[in-house]
Amino acid sequence: HPSSPGTPRDPSKPMSPLQVSRAVPPPVAPGPPPGLPKRLKKSKQSPAVPRDLGRWKPADDLLLINAVLQTNDLTSVHLGVKFSCRFTLREIQERWYALLYDPVICKLACQAMRSLHPEAVAAVQSKVLFSKAEEQLLTRVPSTPQPSLETFQDLLLRHPEVFYPSRTPKALQLHWQLLRQYHLLQDQT
Repeated sequence: HPSSPGTPRDPSKPMSPLQVSRAVPPPVAPGPPPGLPKRLKKSKQSPAVPRDLGRWKPADDLLLINAVLQTNDLTSVHLGVKFSCRFTLREIQERWYALLYDPVICKLACQAMRSLHPEAVAAVQSKVLFSKAEEQLLTRVPSTPQPSLETFQDLLLRHPEVFYPSRTPKALQLHWQLLRQYHLLQDQT
């Protein structure tokens, strides 16, 4: 090889990429000042880890995932879901994309969601937004006479593919009452 590491380089000839990588010393990461105790040196966070990682609780991630799967709309999720703290639409969008495309965040979030207690999972599932298809079926239930729980149980049994798996007749009845209160049923004007 005409230009080995020990021989001087001819400055009139351009350097190859391999020569450039050998000529440029690798960057030295700045370490903590030598006077700091060791425990502080180890606690330094990696810059790749998002700084708001602690704000998103496993229950928030589970609620976000289920709500997006129900509505397919991050704006609806922002407006309709109550998380453990107030997130902006941008924060919700960033978290959704991180869950989808960042393998580190996805892995950590999945591990944390798997460790949730079954009661916590049930509580999250009870807060999932209603999809448009679910609401369309509920709006077909007439406003008079007052339907019984059996009416909503029958609705669940006839349309299991439409309703979120954890929906109960009582949950359907409560949502139907809200629809009726705001005059959103098909037989209301």
